[in-house]
Amino acid sequence: TLPSLSQDKVTHIQKEIGKFYYYTWAVDCTMLTALGKLASSQTINTATKKVADNVLWSLNYAATYPNTKLRYHASGMVLYIDSDVSYLLVSKARSRVGGHHYLTSASKDNTKAPVNTPPPNGPLHAVCSIMKNVMASAAEAEMGGLFVNGQEAIILRTTLEEIGHPQPATPIKTDNSTAAGIANKSIRQRRSRSMDMRFY
Repeated sequence: TLPSLSQDKVTHIQKEIGKFYYYTWAVDCTMLTALGKLASSQTINTATKKVADNVLWSLNYAATYPNTKLRYHASGMVLYIDSDVSYLLVSKARSRVGGHHYLTSASKDNTKAPVNTPPPNGPLHAVCSIMKNVMASAAEAEMGGLFVNGQEAIILRTTLEEIGHPQPATPIKTDNSTAAGIANKSIRQRRSRSMDMRFY
C-alpha cells in the first residue's frame, strides 16, 4: 500500500545496486542475497519507500564493514563446489540457489578421485540467484541447485584445464539426501517429469 518511488529515485537505487554488485562478486559475497532481493524489487512498479530504506540499510552495512578480506591458501587447484537452495523463500513461491566454488587439494595427484572433506579455501566463484520456475518439492529445488552450480562449474573447469590444471570429476556437496541419491543414481525417481524436463 506504500506509494511507488519516482523514476529518479528508482534510477538512483539501480545505480547503487549496480555499484555494489561488482564489489560483492569481487570481494564480499555475503551481500549477494540482500542485493539480489533489492534488484528484484526495484522496478518502477514495485519500488516503494521500503525498498529505498532497504537500500540505505545495505549502504550502512557496507560502510560499517569496509575492510572485508578474502583469504586463499595454496592448494592442488582442484575444483570443489558446495551447493544449497532455500526452498520457496523468495516472493512468488520461488527458490534461491547458492554455491561456493573453491579450489583445494584432493590428493597429490589431481587425476585421482577427490576426497570427501577437502580443506576449505576462499571462493573462486559464488553463485546466488533466484530460480525462475516454482519447484514442486525441496528435492526438486536442490536438484535445480546442483544443475545451476554444475553449469557454472563448466567454465571454471575448462579454464583450469587450459591453464594446466587437469580436473578429476568435480564433486558437488548438497545437504539434501534425496537430491544426492537422485544425482548418484542410488534412488529411483518417481513422478519426476518436471524435474526431468528442467534439469536433464
